[in-house]
Amino acid sequence: MRPERLTLRAFGPFAGEETIDFTALAGRTMFVISGNTGAGKTTIFDALTFALYGETSGGEREMSELRSHFAVPEQKTEVELEFTLKGERYRIIRQPSQPHPVNKTGYSHEAEFARFDGVAWKPLAIKIPEIKQRVQELIQLDHKQFSQILLLPQNKFRELLMAESKDKLQILKQLFKTEHYGEFQQRLHRQALDLAARIKETKTKQWAKLEELPLQANWSELTEADIRLRMEALTTERDEWLTAAHEAEQQTRTIVENKTTRLQQGEQLEAAFQEQEQLQRTEQLLLERSSDIKRMQEEATAAERAQIVAPLFDQWQQDQEQLTRIKRQQQETEQHVTRLTERQGTVQDKVNQLLAEEPQIEQLSRRLEKIQEECERLEAETLLRQQQQQLTERLKQLDPEPFRKQLEQTRTERKTVQEQLRPLQNVGAERLQAQERRFTLQQLATKFAEYDKLEAERQQLIVRGTSVRNQKEAAARAYEVARKSEREQLAAELAKGLTDGLACPVCGSTSHPQHAIAVAQELSVDVAQQRFLEAQQAHQELQASYRTVAERLQQLTIEIQKTSENKSSHADVSAQLREVEQTEARLASAQTEKARLETRLQQLEQSMDQLQLKIDAMIKDRTVIESEMAHLSGRLSQSGESTKSLPALREEQQQAETRIEQFKQDKQQQLHEKEQLDRDFAEHQGRFRQLTEASAEQSDRLTKREKELHAVLAEEAFPTIEAFRDARRSRDELRHLQECLEQDRLARQELKLKQEQARLKTEGQVRPDLELLRMDLKTASLELTERTDRRVGLEKERAHIDQLITAWENLQRQIEDEDARYGVIGELARVGVGENAQRMTFETYVQTAYFDEILFAANRHLHEMTSGRFQLERKTEAGKGLKKYGLDLNVFDAYTSQTRHVKTLSGGESFKASLALALGLSEVVQEASGGVSLETMFIDEGFGTLDPESLEQAIETLLSIQASGRMVGIISHVQELKSRVDAKIEVKQGKTGSTIALVVE
Repeated sequence: MRPERLTLRAFGPFAGEETIDFTALAGRTMFVISGNTGAGKTTIFDALTFALYGETSGGEREMSELRSHFAVPEQKTEVELEFTLKGERYRIIRQPSQPHPVNKTGYSHEAEFARFDGVAWKPLAIKIPEIKQRVQELIQLDHKQFSQILLLPQNKFRELLMAESKDKLQILKQLFKTEHYGEFQQRLHRQALDLAARIKETKTKQWAKLEELPLQANWSELTEADIRLRMEALTTERDEWLTAAHEAEQQTRTIVENKTTRLQQGEQLEAAFQEQEQLQRTEQLLLERSSDIKRMQEEATAAERAQIVAPLFDQWQQDQEQLTRIKRQQQETEQHVTRLTERQGTVQDKVNQLLAEEPQIEQLSRRLEKIQEECERLEAETLLRQQQQQLTERLKQLDPEPFRKQLEQTRTERKTVQEQLRPLQNVGAERLQAQERRFTLQQLATKFAEYDKLEAERQQLIVRGTSVRNQKEAAARAYEVARKSEREQLAAELAKGLTDGLACPVCGSTSHPQHAIAVAQELSVDVAQQRFLEAQQAHQELQASYRTVAERLQQLTIEIQKTSENKSSHADVSAQLREVEQTEARLASAQTEKARLETRLQQLEQSMDQLQLKIDAMIKDRTVIESEMAHLSGRLSQSGESTKSLPALREEQQQAETRIEQFKQDKQQQLHEKEQLDRDFAEHQGRFRQLTEASAEQSDRLTKREKELHAVLAEEAFPTIEAFRDARRSRDELRHLQECLEQDRLARQELKLKQEQARLKTEGQVRPDLELLRMDLKTASLELTERTDRRVGLEKERAHIDQLITAWENLQRQIEDEDARYGVIGELARVGVGENAQRMTFETYVQTAYFDEILFAANRHLHEMTSGRFQLERKTEAGKGLKKYGLDLNVFDAYTSQTRHVKTLSGGESFKASLALALGLSEVVQEASGGVSLETMFIDEGFGTLDPESLEQAIETLLSIQASGRMVGIISHVQELKSRVDAKIEVKQGKTGSTIALVVE
């Protein structure tokens, strides 16, 4: 941050407006602020820090004490700071809360933060909390850190030097962005904890798999090699059992297959006997249908003969229908010709009548022309009178008196609105102050609400924890019961194959006094195990949720204690918030009313201007209308009078036009109708002659066709046409008859073939007893089912054992992998969180590294200022707690060859050490480019405690850093310092207030 211009208005001892233009230093980076005691030198630093943070440099002056006692009441107290940072130019204008020169309610704390975009200042924030946050984000320092690093206030220059380690840690974290190192160490620690939990969970799953094996052993006491030997012996034993079960099942399956073959052969023979009986019944049905088949054969033969006659018969029928149609058309045409002759006579009479009316129509046309001329003259006169009447009406409407009265009323209302606006001038500032208060209370209320919600959630988690723990214990018991039931079920399966004298495959005994009995298993082992694991996982997740909620509650408690005033409760904050919201609502309503009144005032002023324009326009329009009315009166006096009125002439004109138009239409219609009738008459006469000739030709053709038909009927043995019609069938009917006859022939042929085949199958055979064969097969199948169930049970048990062994081996490999990972991550996490010889976290280690660089740079300057006597050192011995910060400072004194605490330094020695530390910090931050720009340093007093030699050394050190371009501002009474620096800001004290002058030599 580099200041360019600082303007003070009625601030501290400065009564008026005083401006310091830092750009006028003309490349000089060091300047001295001098003046008498009480003139206001430190006030310049106060103004700079107040502009940035709303607080003074030393933090000892209240905001109400910043206003100048020399200022006139009308002058507002205000500070304006323009500065550059990383190539951007910014401006802050801030005024403290101060009394109003007239009203009892004073001005509130207001500010504006803006950035210059190359053309104008663009506002970035106007709310006090938002500006504070934006400035801290931009400069990367809060007020305390700014005062410790960039500004060494009067009597407080030792703060950074003497600061506690934890305070230095916060400064280094802010400057060098070391938060991600802390986040990394916490993430690594969480990974190590999660990995340890997973290893423990995996081992639990591994023991659970071993417990499911059908072996009795204390697995926790066995080594991995012993466990593998037990597993190998178990699988070998189960393989022998499974081989014996396979052989027994195969023998029984062979017996079942033989019996199944005998049953199938018997069923085939029985089917042959049944088929022979069915064929006999079918033969009897075919004999009963013989008479119907004979009738269908005769009907099909007659229909085939009728097919020969059918084409000639169809042609004869078509000729008959054609002759009937021609005669009907001939009769209709003759009747139409008669009607046309009568219509021609009627139309000719109408045409003759219209020709007689033509002279009257011509006379009516001439009268119509005269009427048209008279109407045009009357219409022009009517239009003039209408215009005269409209002008008269407009003249009546253009009366300015109502507008003059309205103008006077508007002036009165404007005066009333102006009086109502006077008490509302400061509503905006009051509302802004209320908004700031509401913003703070809302944040606090939100934290209280979150605290209450999390506390309720914590109580619920406690209740749920008891329930989930009970569910986990119940699932564990159910899992143990399911495993025991499964072992009993397997023992019962083995007991089914035991007989006295046969050795038991488990214990080897040949005596079996009490066989294991199968017990109904309510829950499978897999389901019980899954439920147990789910309950265990749910319990772990619930514990993690409880820890998260508890940590957040503790954090909220700390935040609430820092934010709340006088340890207010949630109810107190809610009440204060409601009160502030009511105040804000009242002020918002007042501000709305103010905006409404301002808008109304603007509307009234616009209305007054518009009314005055309307009055002037009306007077001008009245003069123009009166001139036009005089011109119209002259034109009307020149017009003559008519014998008829315009409506009467219009009516006569309409009747004449209608009569003429009707005559023309009638004449055209009758002539057109006469022409059409003549054409129709000629056409129908020709049509009648053609039909007469066609009728005669068709009669001859029909007589000839009838003789040919009778000849063909005789040849096909049809005595009459009716006999032919009875025998005739459609193609579909004939095809159906033929298909029925063919089907009957094929059925008889197939019947003979099947009867011969059935005879061959049953000849010399005895009918089998299928029920006896089925019972024999059922008995063998039941035995096969039992042996198969035993084999499947053994296979399931063997597969389950394989699954358990595979799962155990996978979990063993997983444990080995996780152990290897935990060996690395766990050690890193332990060291990172401070469990090491130095008891130092990873983030603190990085910060101490940066701090060592700062001390190295600071010692260069301290060596020059103390002629090599003093050197700052960081304490490295372990602290009292589990972890130490490692940022406490000692000083090595070369004169005594001893190391002591920095608090033992004298005032002058402390000043030189503080100055060296500030210079070293600035250099390292600039080199690290951590986002913080330390281009400026301000020193308030401190040089007066130095002896001449130390003063010379300090001055030389400060002059040596000018090459880096860093700006250094010094407040000092030391004459030698003022004489060595050629840029000065002189603060002169007067009876009416102090003034500022920039002097560059």
